[in-house]
Amino acid sequence: MLRRVCLLVGWFAVVAHATGSLAAEVSYDLTLKKKTLQIGGAPADAMTINDGLPGPTLRFTEGDHAIIRVHNQMPVGASIHWHGILLPNSQDGVPFLTTPPIMPGTMREFRFPIIQSGTYWYHSHTKLQEEQGVYGSIVITPRDTPPQADRDYVLVLSEWSNDPPSTIMRTLKRGSDWYAIKKRQRQSLLGAIRHGGLRSLWERSIRSMPQADVSDVAYDRFLANGQPVATLDAAPGETVRVRVIGASAATYYYLSYAGGPMRIVAADGQDVVPLEKDRFLMAIAETYDLLLRVPGDRAYELRATAQDGSGHSSLFIGRGRRVLAPDVPPPDIYSLIDFEMMPSPYLPWRKPAMDMDAGKPMDMQGMDMSGMKANSMPMPAMSGGMQMERPQSGRPPTPYAELRAPHPTALPAGRPVREYELVLEGDMERYVWTINGETLSESDDLLVRRGENVRFILVNKTMMHHPMHLHGHFFRVVNGQGDYAPLKHTVDVDPGGRTVIEFAADEEKDWFFHCHVLYHLKSGMARVVHYEGSEVSADLIGIRPNLYRDSVYAFAHVVLLSQMTDGVAVVRNTRNDGVVEWEYDWEDRYDISLTYQRYVNRLFSLQAGGNFTDESQRGIFGFRGLLPLEFDTAFWVGTDGNVRTEVGRELVLTSRFSLFGSYEFNSKETDEWVGGGEFVVTRWLSLVGQWHSEYGAGGGVTLRF
Repeated sequence: MLRRVCLLVGWFAVVAHATGSLAAEVSYDLTLKKKTLQIGGAPADAMTINDGLPGPTLRFTEGDHAIIRVHNQMPVGASIHWHGILLPNSQDGVPFLTTPPIMPGTMREFRFPIIQSGTYWYHSHTKLQEEQGVYGSIVITPRDTPPQADRDYVLVLSEWSNDPPSTIMRTLKRGSDWYAIKKRQRQSLLGAIRHGGLRSLWERSIRSMPQADVSDVAYDRFLANGQPVATLDAAPGETVRVRVIGASAATYYYLSYAGGPMRIVAADGQDVVPLEKDRFLMAIAETYDLLLRVPGDRAYELRATAQDGSGHSSLFIGRGRRVLAPDVPPPDIYSLIDFEMMPSPYLPWRKPAMDMDAGKPMDMQGMDMSGMKANSMPMPAMSGGMQMERPQSGRPPTPYAELRAPHPTALPAGRPVREYELVLEGDMERYVWTINGETLSESDDLLVRRGENVRFILVNKTMMHHPMHLHGHFFRVVNGQGDYAPLKHTVDVDPGGRTVIEFAADEEKDWFFHCHVLYHLKSGMARVVHYEGSEVSADLIGIRPNLYRDSVYAFAHVVLLSQMTDGVAVVRNTRNDGVVEWEYDWEDRYDISLTYQRYVNRLFSLQAGGNFTDESQRGIFGFRGLLPLEFDTAFWVGTDGNVRTEVGRELVLTSRFSLFGSYEFNSKETDEWVGGGEFVVTRWLSLVGQWHSEYGAGGGVTLRF
């Protein structure tokens, strides 16, 4: 009898283990609070998790059941998203989309089964909190796989700015070149002459394109586990598994190791056929597992160099004297973009010198066309084709072309296929980022149906990299590896590049798809993937509109001169501006315009309002535009028949000094000429000398608010 009972209990244990009912519950408490930390030797006001930056590493074993309690002790609402984790929709942690925000003084408990293994991370999805420190790592160990290394180490890469994120966003939104100036990467005429970049400067000017910034923001420090330098003790001959997590808000990194080649064994938590690289580019929000050997009795640097060349962070592995990794060449800002590969914004019918037919055509049989726009044509299924980013020695691309899954990843055969072409676009000066010409606040959902295979063709028409992340799914990156295409949750789409991803639609409800450059996301580059037939959860119905809220920004540019003042003040959201422009001398002569302006695209805006001078008042209607060679123009007609046309231009001579001039034709009053020079001192202050045909010559300052 006892033997039968023992057998029965043993059988029950085996079945229970297989079904997960005996899964171990692993719980964590995460407390969010504001705190002053020492980051790189300087005090910094941060948002911390359990009093640290980054937050603690959450460790699980495949098959566990996670219970994570998030306590918000900050005075503002917060959230935590479990990046790359497959889990029930209600646990994904995107405020207003899948989960209500965690309000101040409250706790939210997340519960989900651990059905995968690998390296992942977590971070806030509320406003700009990720930039302030709300992020941490997740390590999930396979249940039955022995370790591949003598040591296992988590390396979280991030960055830190002494500017609050709200200040960064306002600086970007007002079209300031301050961060390029701070990094000494602002394109200028003398700089182009010095670096042989006159042709590139001319090509950009013809198209009236902003300069191609590698990164939008100038950071004060780059961090490895919260500090510029981290260390790991290891003996000579040991192999270390370093789990690298790209938790930066706006920085890509080049990874290189002083101890020899790096062996990539996993990407985004998924195993890949081992691949050795001396250096490679890592996109924001990706993870890579590296096997690194300690070749001798030294401490060897694993260096993460910011893609814009403005700094790096380091992990030294080993003991003894430090051995540095080779330097990464700085970007050549005058030859980043191959303009021959770019379409002209003024001649859209003129095709660039590119091959858009790279790869084999896809099989159209069984395709559901309902999710496609009328003008969306089938595209090749192979990534590649157009690319306007020029390669530069010592600055390699991502390793995507060589990533190969160890097992077939082909999607289930015989299913309907739904395809979307998603064009990534942006206006660097207004700082609006769109998918198919629309921001999140303007867009419709991407509809999918459970049981389909879905293909996204990502076409980047901007001069910046975009790391695109899909919540709740892994997708295949179609990279020429056939059935062994790697599985990822985040993929870089390089400037002018074209990348194809595909996934099995086997979930429900709504999932976020967005650029993981934090400031691009917050400026509109996002979509909701909606499963047809799903309904919004009851606890989200009343607050869902908050997801699509269009933020409003205000700023002003005030010139104070010895003979006059002029300037502009703007209140702006994505498409709409309220603008006040003025000229006023110290003898009570003035010219003030109050207008509403509707942004159409970076080349054209409509305007209407009123113009008031010391002699007359009138209603005005017209437009503003950007002409070739970077000439700003404005035209309006007044209700009294007055017509004004203005053309102006700035010529950047050095990183901090520029000349400017404008001419205004006025049908009823005297024409005006303005010319001068400006030297940028700080983000908020410039020195100015200016001559005005009506008010005379003088000097003073420009203040920016």
